[in-house]
Amino acid sequence: MMKNIKLKAFILAPVALSVMAGTAMAKDVEKGWYVQGNVGQAKSYATQAELRNEVLALGDVGTISPNSQKRRGWRVDGGYRFDNNFSAAITFADLGFVELGTSTNNAMIREIEAMSGKAVSLVGAYNQPINDWINVHVKGGFSSLEARSNKTTLGRGITKGDNKDWVWGAGMSFDLTENTSLMFDWERYEFEHKIDLLTAGLRYTFGDVEKKKAMPAPVVAPAPAPVVKPQPVPAPTPAPVPSPVVEIKPLKINVYFDNNSSVLTNETKAILDNAGKQLADGNVDNVKVAGFASALGNAAYNQMLSDKRAKNVTKYIQDTWSVESDKISVSASGEEKASDNENNGKDRKVTVRVQFSKEQK
Repeated sequence: MMKNIKLKAFILAPVALSVMAGTAMAKDVEKGWYVQGNVGQAKSYATQAELRNEVLALGDVGTISPNSQKRRGWRVDGGYRFDNNFSAAITFADLGFVELGTSTNNAMIREIEAMSGKAVSLVGAYNQPINDWINVHVKGGFSSLEARSNKTTLGRGITKGDNKDWVWGAGMSFDLTENTSLMFDWERYEFEHKIDLLTAGLRYTFGDVEKKKAMPAPVVAPAPAPVVKPQPVPAPTPAPVPSPVVEIKPLKINVYFDNNSSVLTNETKAILDNAGKQLADGNVDNVKVAGFASALGNAAYNQMLSDKRAKNVTKYIQDTWSVESDKISVSASGEEKASDNENNGKDRKVTVRVQFSKEQK
């Protein structure tokens, strides 16, 4: 299977060959539009501890098993080569599916943010010939991820995630003909969960190949007249570099209620207590509490019930969290955002979002 192929060894072998090939030589300049297709392996780097902490505020999921950190991936490119050194391209990469398991069968594992998907990127690349047919290149650009929900033992997860960030990488190419090259690429996608894509494929460049012109003979310049050097001027003192501003990721909590009830259960209180302990080292900017109800019953009554649920949660937060009351806002939507299923237990909830202030580091 593709996930078991040792692509790293497959790429390191051509690197050793290129070193043995000797010194750099003159090379034809290739330019024009090109297309490229690669297949290989995608790999995530999320640890079990990171995944568990991501949903710990919602409930303990025990041990999380990322069953497919390595999986099949592929990429297609379309771009333009300005000369034999610089090029730009739009790329589409499929980063595969991620499968997760849990030792507790807690449904909160489905709340882990997406770890894979389909990435569209705009990248630029610099190519350096080593000899007549071997090249090395580096690349960098910006990528947008269409998140794909994780597969879990309890069903599909959510699809949200940090969908836009940098992509960079490196690789080698071997010119098979004037227009066709064998490509080996490694790329790092800097999303919420970092992903590596290791691939091999073919690139075809359209158009003719331009020949490099012979360099003219160097012109010997006459010896310059002696110049009196001015007295050195002291360099100005550099301005202090401000510390970077780091924004703490918001804390998101969901608590659920029984039908026709606004009473906080012991489990709900435990979730809120656990979340409140995480505020010890954070500077809270605001807390938004929102109440909801299922579509079962009268709409006016459901509006009142969602408001009562939100206020009960707010009262508990005011009594147990170290947060000023004026930083807490309350809203209620009734059955306005309920699902098509009138008696959906997940619609009977209150959401709490804690936004932290920016800190200097």
